[in-house]
Amino acid sequence: MKTTNLLLSIFFAAALISCSSDDKPVAEPESLYQEEGFLLSSISQSTAGFSYYAGFFSQQPSGDVDLTKNTAYSTFMARTSFKNFIYGISLDGDNKLSKQAILKSSGAVVEVASIPLLEYLQSVLIINENLGVYSTSGNRALFLFNPATMENLGQIDMSKAKNFPENDRNVYAHLSYRPNDNKLFASLLTNSSKTGQFYDAQDVYVEVVDLTTRKWENTAVFKQATYPVSRGLEHSVVDEAGNVYISTQGQYGLDGQLGPNAAKRSRPQILKIPAGKTDFDSTYAFNPVNAVGQQSSMFQLLLGTTYDANGIAYACISAAPYPPRLLELIGKLAVNSITAAEYTELSDLAFYSPVQRWVKLDLNAQTATVIADLPLTAAYSYPSTHKYDGKFYLPVYNSSMNLNGYYKYDPATGKSEKMVNVTAGGLITDLLKLTK
Repeated sequence: MKTTNLLLSIFFAAALISCSSDDKPVAEPESLYQEEGFLLSSISQSTAGFSYYAGFFSQQPSGDVDLTKNTAYSTFMARTSFKNFIYGISLDGDNKLSKQAILKSSGAVVEVASIPLLEYLQSVLIINENLGVYSTSGNRALFLFNPATMENLGQIDMSKAKNFPENDRNVYAHLSYRPNDNKLFASLLTNSSKTGQFYDAQDVYVEVVDLTTRKWENTAVFKQATYPVSRGLEHSVVDEAGNVYISTQGQYGLDGQLGPNAAKRSRPQILKIPAGKTDFDSTYAFNPVNAVGQQSSMFQLLLGTTYDANGIAYACISAAPYPPRLLELIGKLAVNSITAAEYTELSDLAFYSPVQRWVKLDLNAQTATVIADLPLTAAYSYPSTHKYDGKFYLPVYNSSMNLNGYYKYDPATGKSEKMVNVTAGGLITDLLKLTK
């Protein structure tokens, strides 16, 4: 009897301990990575090549910043960010879709996971925690993946999509997502190395993919428009109703079409795929550069388009005359007679000439209004815009004014303020905000 009672006591005590252990919540291990804060990045070019810098800031960065005091990288090119992770080109330049985070211990960007690729990473779009889309430099290559686990979820069959087999590149350079009907819109960039142009077709093609069935659906075609990219970090411009807006660049004069009499396709336009539709509205072709009175510009730019709300978007557009030497070099590039030294000169003039302005776009009324308290900028290379907490962060580069950073624009007041200026580390490229 005593033995039986003793055994019962032991089992009862063990049961109590077990219940107590099960009821007590188990604390999750503390993350090694920063979950809030900002990452500011830049790129520096020299005769030795490119250097990349990125610095972490626990609070919104402000004032003058020397990014050379932060970490340097072989490559740092974000394609997008989601919560506290960055998705983009591998830090070592390998063909991978790289998921990156910022170490708490050092503030350095590190790769936490990756998906090996056969080709160069082109575009990345995060739809939610468990679904993302990416494209590569392979012919019409479009893939699905899980951003949390970095599991590759398979390739979309794009064999029925528009193709130009005579061109070297047929890639999806811009991705837009419409949540209203769970459809993806992939803009085709087709290019031939045999010409001086960056886009070798006379119309724009956008492939529609149904993400519910994960199948290609149809090709939307807009006649007489070219080069459907916005440059910088590409943002989906989709309004609340589900209207999809596609920014097109035109040809920069590389097709010989210069000045006010240039062909319509050679100048920038914003196109529209109406809500519930999977083809373009053929009557909608909005040129913001013309809308601010720059019809006579020798060539026009439309950069960094990003959406706010109620039909309002923002972009950086041509707003001042271009240097005559730039126009001369563009003519040489168009006919493939440019030398290597002249191409470098052309790049410098195109990247660094402050001849653009940030504007407010009304996509419904098709009007453009210059944001008056933002200075002229050279936005061609890295017009990476962002919207955080209802404010817009717009990059401004103007060497004559010693400006190389971000301004913060408040749509509620229509006012801007200078936020941060990079004094060393090259040209500002991005400002990413981390969230839990």
